[in-house]
Amino acid sequence: MSWSSAAGCTSLEAGDETQTIMKSSTSRQTLSKTNGVNSMKKLFWLVMLVPAALEGQASEFWKCQGTNAAGFNWNTEEGYRWESTRIPTTELMLKIDGGNSYLTLNSEDISLVCEEYTNETSGKFISCIRSSELAYDFLVLNPTSGQAALSQLGGSITPNTFYRELVTTQIFECENI
Repeated sequence: MSWSSAAGCTSLEAGDETQTIMKSSTSRQTLSKTNGVNSMKKLFWLVMLVPAALEGQASEFWKCQGTNAAGFNWNTEEGYRWESTRIPTTELMLKIDGGNSYLTLNSEDISLVCEEYTNETSGKFISCIRSSELAYDFLVLNPTSGQAALSQLGGSITPNTFYRELVTTQIFECENI
């Protein structure tokens, strides 16, 4: 990149180690910008790395054991209807890290977006939804008590009448690992 004025009073050549300012067409004053630019680059990278370092420290990992679960199964054999069904309890692993969160359930990793909330009656809790365009998984965790609930509602909104996923709600006891 190169800047110059019509009278030749100012000139900047990007990519060089020095910057030249022309006071007139016959005299030049050379300023060293190496130290200034390097300092600015270091400051820029430091400012960029601090939030990443802080975000990395905020990651939490939870191991959760299911205690109770219920759901509905779509029955196509006897009139296309929902039937209540018992869901076996399961384990899940949860990583809470804002937009980089995920849960692992039945060997499937599901990307989540999680946010922390505080309300007057129940205190602090963490709310997560599926991060894809299929935002039908909803998880809530109380980090103080370790209690969590996961609702998977995708089957209820599927237009396919021949196959629909289970609609479930599961309760978990979790521990921070």
